[in-house]
Amino acid sequence: MQAIIFMAGFAAAWWIAGLLGSHHFVGLTAIGTAVSLTLILAARARLRGAPAPSAGERKRRGRVIGWAAGLEGVAIFATIGLLNTFGLGAYAFPAVAVIVGLHFLPLAALLPLRAYYLSALSLVSVGIIGAFVQAADRPFVVGTLSAIALWVTCLERLANASRTVAP
Repeated sequence: MQAIIFMAGFAAAWWIAGLLGSHHFVGLTAIGTAVSLTLILAARARLRGAPAPSAGERKRRGRVIGWAAGLEGVAIFATIGLLNTFGLGAYAFPAVAVIVGLHFLPLAALLPLRAYYLSALSLVSVGIIGAFVQAADRPFVVGTLSAIALWVTCLERLANASRTVAP
């Protein structure tokens, strides 16, 4: 359930950042928030009483997630710094989408959650596509598509919750 909560939260953040960083109607931010809250509530209802993994497994998963998230954060920080240094800050949204997508690869392999390979592919693709979108539309395109990719991942996790007990 924690994974769904985090992904839904980050999906809402992508959605909102994409709208706020663009010329699109800011009132649409409520839609992304509502979708994420609905997914979180669905996860709570569906996964209530689900068996918890062993303490050792929780610790292992925590290490995997911690390393992946830590490396992701360092990569984002460094990449944005480099882009800004070279006057390419307009490419921050696509670059972050690629980095977030790549962070799903160790999670997919080590947790193991095959659906995260699709998440990685989706977000890396969004980043690549976003690099070719007009600068004014880039935040909107990358933000909304990244949010949708994460929401789809949440839905997949909810649909398969009975078959796997994952973070």
